[in-house]
Amino acid sequence: MLHIVDDFERQGFAVLPNFIESDCLQRVKEGCQQLVDNLAEQLYGDGVIGELYSTEPFVRRMICLFASHLDKTPTIFRPELHLPAFYDLFAHPKLLDLAKLVLGSEIRLYPNYSVRPKLPNDPRTEVLWHQDAGYTNTAADALRMMNVWVPLVPANEENGCMQFIPESHRLGVVGHQKEEFYLQIHQEYLAPRMYSAIQIETMPGDAVIFSNLLFHRGLPNRSNHIRWSVDFRYQDATQSTMRTTEGHLLCSKISPEQVVRNRDHWGQLSFK
Repeated sequence: MLHIVDDFERQGFAVLPNFIESDCLQRVKEGCQQLVDNLAEQLYGDGVIGELYSTEPFVRRMICLFASHLDKTPTIFRPELHLPAFYDLFAHPKLLDLAKLVLGSEIRLYPNYSVRPKLPNDPRTEVLWHQDAGYTNTAADALRMMNVWVPLVPANEENGCMQFIPESHRLGVVGHQKEEFYLQIHQEYLAPRMYSAIQIETMPGDAVIFSNLLFHRGLPNRSNHIRWSVDFRYQDATQSTMRTTEGHLLCSKISPEQVVRNRDHWGQLSFK
């Protein structure tokens, strides 16, 4: 795993092919399907839809549910992720081993973990060039983090894969400006480096780790289906989150009694 850590520290990211087992990924997909089931039941109960579209494929069902009001479709699930199905990914042993090599023995699941259904032709899901640390403040330079991104369907140029600018994490936190839906890096930092941008095309089972300082964006989804993905962050738990939320401890020698123990324990907790 040391070569992965070397890539992460040198380039600001590493792509890990076939890193997540199929049964772990299947549980996550089933958790996502449960979230969509809940939405369907709510819409049906409110009389918004006349059927549940339960036979529609995973990558199409939410489009059918919200066909008459696509602008109301959820673009992110976060507090809803305290289902047992998601624990095995957030506490994946190989990912935690990597996190310990990068961050040390005290590992927190940072309070920014999400499932994102990236809908076709939806400007709300076209993520602009940014650094995740840009959403905190300039002091976020000090945050020791490892971001994780996991596709649940193939991610490619057509359906809106990510783009990275290698080694951009070396610049620290740079200036961002607020656009309609997202922050965007100031052009004075971005324009001179655009020539080196690369596409990160991935398959289910792959994982991508990257620095919270890396310049990255999500391309628009020009396909006819939803690009589902999960993203989360590990942080050195000896640090503050620099947020009002605390996250959850996943590894600790200092406070082992506070570590999330298993799926059931995760399901009893809430976003905090």
